[in-house]
Amino acid sequence: MSNGKIILYASYQTGENLPGYVQFALKHLAETDFTVVLLTNKRPLSAETMSFLEDNEITLYLTDGDGNDFAMYRRFLKDIANGRSNLAEFNTITRLLLLNDSIIYFQNNFDKFIRRAESNSADAISLTQSDEIRPHLQPFFLYLKQEAQGAFYLHLLETPEPRPSKEHLSMMEARLARELGLARAFDEAEVQTAPLYRTQQCDFSSYHELIAQGGGFIHRALLQKEFNAHDKAKLLRHGAYKTLSTDYSKLIMDAGLAPDFKEEWLPRPRRSAVIRKIELSVLNAALKVLPHKAD
Repeated sequence: MSNGKIILYASYQTGENLPGYVQFALKHLAETDFTVVLLTNKRPLSAETMSFLEDNEITLYLTDGDGNDFAMYRRFLKDIANGRSNLAEFNTITRLLLLNDSIIYFQNNFDKFIRRAESNSADAISLTQSDEIRPHLQPFFLYLKQEAQGAFYLHLLETPEPRPSKEHLSMMEARLARELGLARAFDEAEVQTAPLYRTQQCDFSSYHELIAQGGGFIHRALLQKEFNAHDKAKLLRHGAYKTLSTDYSKLIMDAGLAPDFKEEWLPRPRRSAVIRKIELSVLNAALKVLPHKAD
């Protein structure tokens, strides 16, 4: 049984081994006084992976899914509420920390994050806040005290998850819809919210500042350069050309890796720098001459 403090780390992966950056995060999260649960898609896992989880006392929860972290949270928490898990009783959860693998933590600041969140007077705390449309927490790291959990559970169970598609929502739009829906739920329940880091920019444009502030984390998409054309165009319209063209691996190396974080764990772009530069130049030129719909 847990002590009432639970971390849910949602990760959609292929292959039988966990990426190094996922193992790094899980290992150091397990060093806190929280019970750590890895929520991941059903697939065969290697003996090495199972030994890693056992050695670090990490609970494994395999589930169907397509990488939707909130859907994974929903299934796990419903199992606890329905008594299908001996990890904890639903009404004994005092602290709930939600993370997903869209963020790569290249420094071990988890104990600091948790201490700062606990000392914060807010009920729901994230690492960063976005001001797009309206101020709202970015839930890739979401620390929920008991006062915030009821609103979160209600939103999680009653709100259908927006899904991206080629014809409708992009990944960025689906994420934004989810974040805004959670913000409304917190507002209605009068839950106080706060980010641990404040920046001049927002969303993907803020990581220059976050790295400089010693946050020790970055969005995986910025390293992989895996934005679709719609999302690239949206970033360019908001003046974020620098965000798409920056060498974030160099920024990270200059900031410094944790002693046990290997450089090869940082994801690399799948396409060459030349191809990416041509794509950005074409998009940037097109945005200057072609009309586009308002966001």
